[in-house]
Amino acid sequence: MAMDDESSPEAALAELRARLECGLAERGMTKTALARRSGLGRTAVSEAFNTSAPAPSARTVGALARALHLDVQVLLKLRTTAAGVQHEFSGESATSPSAGIGRPIVDFDPHDLEVHPAIDVVPGMTGLEGVQARRLPGYVRRHHDRELDDLVTAAADGQSGMVVLVGPSSTGKTRACWEAIQPLVPRGWRLWHPFDPTRAEAALNDLQRLAPRTVVWLNEAQHYLGAGQGVGERIAAALRSLLVNRQASPILILGTLWNNYATDYTALPAPGRPDAHPQTRELLAGRLISLPDSFDAVAIREARLMASAGDPQLTQALKQAQDGRLTQYLAGAPALSERYKMTAPAARSLIQAAMDGRRFGIGSHVAGNFLVHAIGDYLADSEYAIFGPNWLEEAFRESSRPVHGNLAPLTLVRPRGSSPLHQSHRVNEIGAYKYRLADSLEQLGRFERGQFCPPTSFWEAAHEHLTDSMELANIAEAAHDRYRLYWAHRLTRRVAEQGDASALAELADIWMEEHPELAEPLYRRSAEMGNAFAMNGLGYFRESVGDREGAEEWYRRAFEAGNGESACRLAEMCEMSGEVEAAERLYRKAVYLGDTEALGCLGRIISNRGGDAAEAVSLLTRSICLMVRQAARATIGRLDRVTGAQYSSVGSWRSKKEMTQPVSRIEEKGDVGDYEGFSEAVADASRSGDTYGIMCRYLLFGSENRDQAEEMLERAGRDGNAYALIEFANNRENNGRLGEAEALYRTLLDSGNNAPLAPLAGLMKKSGNIKEAESLYWRAIEAGSTYAMCRLSELKEDMGDHAGAEEIALQAANAGDGAAVRALSKARARREEFDDPWPYGLDPDGTPTAEPW
Repeated sequence: MAMDDESSPEAALAELRARLECGLAERGMTKTALARRSGLGRTAVSEAFNTSAPAPSARTVGALARALHLDVQVLLKLRTTAAGVQHEFSGESATSPSAGIGRPIVDFDPHDLEVHPAIDVVPGMTGLEGVQARRLPGYVRRHHDRELDDLVTAAADGQSGMVVLVGPSSTGKTRACWEAIQPLVPRGWRLWHPFDPTRAEAALNDLQRLAPRTVVWLNEAQHYLGAGQGVGERIAAALRSLLVNRQASPILILGTLWNNYATDYTALPAPGRPDAHPQTRELLAGRLISLPDSFDAVAIREARLMASAGDPQLTQALKQAQDGRLTQYLAGAPALSERYKMTAPAARSLIQAAMDGRRFGIGSHVAGNFLVHAIGDYLADSEYAIFGPNWLEEAFRESSRPVHGNLAPLTLVRPRGSSPLHQSHRVNEIGAYKYRLADSLEQLGRFERGQFCPPTSFWEAAHEHLTDSMELANIAEAAHDRYRLYWAHRLTRRVAEQGDASALAELADIWMEEHPELAEPLYRRSAEMGNAFAMNGLGYFRESVGDREGAEEWYRRAFEAGNGESACRLAEMCEMSGEVEAAERLYRKAVYLGDTEALGCLGRIISNRGGDAAEAVSLLTRSICLMVRQAARATIGRLDRVTGAQYSSVGSWRSKKEMTQPVSRIEEKGDVGDYEGFSEAVADASRSGDTYGIMCRYLLFGSENRDQAEEMLERAGRDGNAYALIEFANNRENNGRLGEAEALYRTLLDSGNNAPLAPLAGLMKKSGNIKEAESLYWRAIEAGSTYAMCRLSELKEDMGDHAGAEEIALQAANAGDGAAVRALSKARARREEFDDPWPYGLDPDGTPTAEPW
């Protein structure tokens, strides 16, 4: 069906209505059913088909197109022409050079923006010939879509905004962003997807060239915000500036992240540690929306309606998907998982090595030479015995064979300029290639292999074949976390050979606590290359060994390089020496450089000398608000570790629509020192059941009326917030009211929530009920709590089960929590009847390392 005259509004409107009529007839639907499925009123639907009515709105056309499985872009183009204007918000041509970077949204295919291709098997056909590529299934709207709609509406009305969708792989994050921006198509909005030459470089180089009415597309935002050498922080700072730039407004920034990245970027650093993501944390505050990894009953019902209207993809997904995971099935995740589990040992070992590499910090493109070397110890001798001469090439071919079209466990990343048919896997060429592990298998690996420490060949391969300094640093840190100190040290030396200042500073941090003699030269080399964080670290190191002059010298060099924390440390030194005026000047510079700890110190000094009272009050108020926010996050972080529930900051603080504005207001009011506004925002968030708001309000109340604070915490817990109830129970326990604490923990357990397992186990241990304590700890371990492993190891050691204590400590170390091994090693070394079981750390197989490293 084609238009006779695309420039004629009348012809465009007639074509638009004809397509809608055909879609309605093909689906065999009534207009009443269409209204229900599209979420529109019956009048709006009726008017859209009424030949005497004006052109329907862009929102109506988009909703009808999605409900009828018609091409949204084509219909919106028709509607734009039918409306008789080029763009509703501007007479400027979308292709005009003054329109800025990017292209009109209508020019994009969703797959070009990394929307996952979905399975679409043609009825009656099997195999790859029955797969229709690049067709999207019907879109089922869920709660997060309404939040996106509000943001897009505000952008269309002239207000810049940003949101990042957070969730596991293949949960519909990118598709949701694509659907959300469709109403902007007829309004002439453009879209900019920075990726060339790299995502981070493109973003950093061209952000200042953006023009109003542009969507900034940051899919997999970790590539931007997590970029090394401080680039990610610079991008975050530039985005923050863009959002408040009136000349660029309106700008709409949309991004996606996995949960683990979002948690890392929003977490506060441990005391004394450098802050890796201050700009990113502030950028994301109040701008994260969590996506569920499955469809709820309402969404399933809507999907069934679409399937009954003739959507074959949703029909198949509803039949095959488990636990409401429709989007994962549509993206081929189940087939990939089945392939991984059923494939031959050699191919499965390649996939496992890639899984381990990705979960330990290797980039998305895994080098073939690394995989070839790594799999050596993943395979048993009995498996090697039956391999043919070409087993390695066959393993790579098998692991790269697609399921559901173009999805494969490992996808060969073709070198630029190579032929699309170039898919050979000759053993002498494999090392030159790179492979991408399927997203869903990466997620599966993080879950299934979370308590597995890779064998020796993995660490050897990393040492021999990885060339990226940050990847090497990530692997070194993973080795250190697992108490594989020999490999942590060797990989650290490889990073030192690379000469990457940022990577050296990060590795120095991990060695500082227990092996400062290794940290100091790393800090020094990084500092000599100009890294301000390393200079500050050297100052901290020199101060820790009593070298005040050396510490002051390095703090001053770090301050001159722009490090705010070092300015604060210098100010503290001046204040201790009685140099109050110099301290005030330095505190002011520290605040200017973004060091939040200096706020309260500066306010106190100004107040003590009788200075500007308004300034002092503002600084002290900002400091109080910040301390409350930090304490709330610290409380949630402690509960995360103790409960093992992995109740991420994203999900617990900002998952509900009604919480977006209150949480944003908490950060906004606190930053400017508006204590009354801050308190109101905290109260709003708390009343909505948000964990972050509840903890902030509890801490605010606690400073004034402890009883009132506890009542609020108990009420929130009774209303269903598990963290509030656990914190309340913990307070009861600390006050010696053990019976009340136990009753609260058991009430939560009886409701099906496993979060109190470890806290209740600790209470049982305190009460002398060792048998039940051990049973509860085991249940918590089965739920994935490494904290419970550490506590159970202590319990077994105290009870004289030394072999059992070692076994559990090793299990925790394999899972990435070396605290139990370190504690047990130190405890044994202090006792005459024991030798230190692991004086030099662990080998990959868990046996003690024999010699010093």
